[in-house]
Amino acid sequence: MLNADSGVRTLRDRIFYGQSLVRDTLLQRTSDLVTVDPSAVELASKVFGESLSPQEFVTKVIELVRVQGDTGVRRIAQALGDELLPSFELSTDTLAAACDRADPGLDADFNLAAERIRAFSKSEMPSAIDNAELGIGQRWVPVDRTGIHVPGLAAPLASTLLMSAIPARVAGVAEIVVSTPIGPQGVLPAVALAARIANVDRVFGIGGAQAIAAMALGTETVPRCDVIAGAGNAWVFLAKQALYGSSGIALLPGPTETLIVADASADPADVAADLVAQAEHGGPASPICLTPEKSLAIRIVEEFASQVATLPRGSVACDSFVKRGGIGVIDTLAEAIVLANEYAPEHLCLLVADPDELLPNILHAGGVFVGNTSPEVFGDYVAGPSHIMPTGGTARFMSPLGVRSFLKSMAIVRLPAEQASTLAPVAARMARAEGLEGHARAADRRGKS
Repeated sequence: MLNADSGVRTLRDRIFYGQSLVRDTLLQRTSDLVTVDPSAVELASKVFGESLSPQEFVTKVIELVRVQGDTGVRRIAQALGDELLPSFELSTDTLAAACDRADPGLDADFNLAAERIRAFSKSEMPSAIDNAELGIGQRWVPVDRTGIHVPGLAAPLASTLLMSAIPARVAGVAEIVVSTPIGPQGVLPAVALAARIANVDRVFGIGGAQAIAAMALGTETVPRCDVIAGAGNAWVFLAKQALYGSSGIALLPGPTETLIVADASADPADVAADLVAQAEHGGPASPICLTPEKSLAIRIVEEFASQVATLPRGSVACDSFVKRGGIGVIDTLAEAIVLANEYAPEHLCLLVADPDELLPNILHAGGVFVGNTSPEVFGDYVAGPSHIMPTGGTARFMSPLGVRSFLKSMAIVRLPAEQASTLAPVAARMARAEGLEGHARAADRRGKS
């Protein structure tokens, strides 16, 4: 942890002035969406007895699971020192016993969060299309089975289970499978409780790249899943990336990021608190603020230093802020929104006097948190929309996880006879223009009927 005086000085070095400097430094991402700690790479290489890049390691993990199934999963987990039970699948009694160990107040909290997630999920369900006049329509059909990976040790994100499983259930997925690493005491009570409240069907005590491979490919024990969701470390990200196509992947969430736009009306202590909350994720988390107020930037830094001084993960938060976070001082709020759209953050928070003036101009963000009463931390747990959102600039073209992540649209064509007669010669001419005589003749036959 930094001492008070040197801490503030170091954090002040993370204040950048001017649009160009902010764009070229504070808002520059690395080319990789994720980075792997060198010590983790070293441990992974020992599993196969050779020096491997993270991508090479994940490729070998996937191939081992593909060939050896459960045996491959167990070999990798044991080599990495993971806890394992004789059976990967956790019994109903095991999960119930873990639920009994959960904090008594957590049940009510999880149920409240679940109600809000469920309500939002129901509201975003798409409607079918049936245009009888044109003879076309569309149905939405859920996938049969989804797998959800839930971090369970260093970052026990029980909330991720709620945020993934409930939208899947609302979408109509028939079977929901969860994989989560276990510790010496078994599955974490909060994760077991979340699994019960979200009404998941099966829970497996495995995690990491090998768990993703098992759910994507299927093993003797773990069923093959149509869509894989959830969160995890860099190994999980790389496994999802490599297995896309073998299974549907509901987003590739990488290191978390929050960009706050603040003006003179913002309370520097609140801005700092939101940055601290982001920074304590550690590693490559990106806690960023843009403001046209130089004095506010300085006060935010002072508040940040004060708050992390008493934070259990204070050193982690400081490290994140110094490496990937900071404050950009620009001329106007309009400039801040231009930069925010370029950056396309996972979370965009508006701590300004008139957020409604800015909101229509925001084009690229996973989620927008409007005003001081809607901090991003509420989105993490209880607001309602899933907290699994696009990161690394992918909000330019991706949406947050939701019910559509577990649905497929199916086009329906039911042309009335008069439509077929009208369209047949058009289709035939287009087919012949492409040199496809077989297509043209099939169309011609319908024009004669």
